[in-house]
Amino acid sequence: MKITGKIINTEMARIHKSVANNLNNMHLFSSVKKDTADTSTELKTPVTMETAVYVFENSSYVAKSCRILAKDIILNDITLTLDNDVEDAEADTVVQKITDYLLENQTELYNLAVDYYYAGWGAIEYAYDSTRFTLRQIPIYTCKVVQVRIGKEEYYLLRQKVNTEVHYFKIMGENYPINFTTYEGEELKDCAILGGDNFYEFFSLPLWVNESDKIFTEIAISKKNYSTISTGNIASGVLNINLEPQLKAPVQYDENGDAVKVQSREEVISEELAEANGGTAVLFTESNRPVTLDYIKLENNNYDYLNTIQEKAEQSVLNCYGIPLTRLMINTEKESMNSNKTQSIWEIYTLDLKNEQKKFKDFIKELIYDLYKIRVDVEMSVPIFSDKRETEVGLLIEQWNNGLLTLQQTITGLSQYNDIINLNDYDFTVNTSLWDYRKLDSYYQSLDSASEEELAQIEEILRTIE
Repeated sequence: MKITGKIINTEMARIHKSVANNLNNMHLFSSVKKDTADTSTELKTPVTMETAVYVFENSSYVAKSCRILAKDIILNDITLTLDNDVEDAEADTVVQKITDYLLENQTELYNLAVDYYYAGWGAIEYAYDSTRFTLRQIPIYTCKVVQVRIGKEEYYLLRQKVNTEVHYFKIMGENYPINFTTYEGEELKDCAILGGDNFYEFFSLPLWVNESDKIFTEIAISKKNYSTISTGNIASGVLNINLEPQLKAPVQYDENGDAVKVQSREEVISEELAEANGGTAVLFTESNRPVTLDYIKLENNNYDYLNTIQEKAEQSVLNCYGIPLTRLMINTEKESMNSNKTQSIWEIYTLDLKNEQKKFKDFIKELIYDLYKIRVDVEMSVPIFSDKRETEVGLLIEQWNNGLLTLQQTITGLSQYNDIINLNDYDFTVNTSLWDYRKLDSYYQSLDSASEEELAQIEEILRTIE
């Protein structure tokens, strides 16, 4: 099994050709600039579903980014409150029950968000029994938005096809005739679509589209590397076997007396090494010297170049989704003790999460109004990452020690970061002067002089929170 520089370069050419073929698949993207039903009655998505699924299944960083962003946005506390200033105990009870129903279906909202971030849109079915509602994410790769005609009017429906079964859904926000309950013999269900941007009504451009060329390149390299490794066809070195000259190959005969071709020494050794998948090329030479083995390591900068392309593609995906590398539990950057770079990264990421939550808040508001005909405010928390937690707790303690916060403010602030502190254990309406104390020069002072009993209470409270 001889190998030369020409063969190595040919292998690299195959990889580059594979990359080029994937880049040529860019025609899979639609050039449509708006929703249209020009082709049959089906609305065209900005990126074909086949392409979106291919990217999600073959780019690990796209899949990770979709899941991380959906998790950090959705899988947190969600609070609903009435959208008015009028106190209504009965209405507040109803809203609390609605909040409980929503949290019970939080995983379905998460699945909806994952679809949205890889495909540019997502759909969820909702059912209502006059009290409780349930949600069920509809896998978006099974769906299309179609335009149907009823009499002289045209309407949009979501069509889901799974194997040979077809289901139709009315879309939340669309106006339909009152008696429009079936289509093509199929009972119409209700769904809500998350999507739409400045170009499309129902769809959005997936975030990864801006770096699609790098993503297809990264996928091509990964697939080629896997194929090369799995077949043991990586030439990482040359094994030079120096044999004594063999004047004449031995001849053997079978039981019928016919001559049988015998493999040469070179052929036998070559096959054995090839079957070992050692990634080593074999080169034979002959001389009158004793047999020697020399291993020569090959340096191929092309592989280093391709690995660099992969790393840049992966970082580009994270940039598209606004996710810091440390969120993937990868931290390769060195930082000085006095640097607040990491803290700044977490603050920017948290701010981006809050901005991204706005579309989900609006989505939930519309869903609740469609079900219950009441308007609510939606609050969604974001994760508190360890670096940020430690920094903010440290600031609270520092502000308490400098007398900038009262005892009540300190306890309330720390309760957000420490599960041990339960605000229900404290009654701030009783003995208010106690909760107004500040720490100044290691003493506790307020407008009134503190009694020994009050000082003892403060000391006991501080032992539980500091």
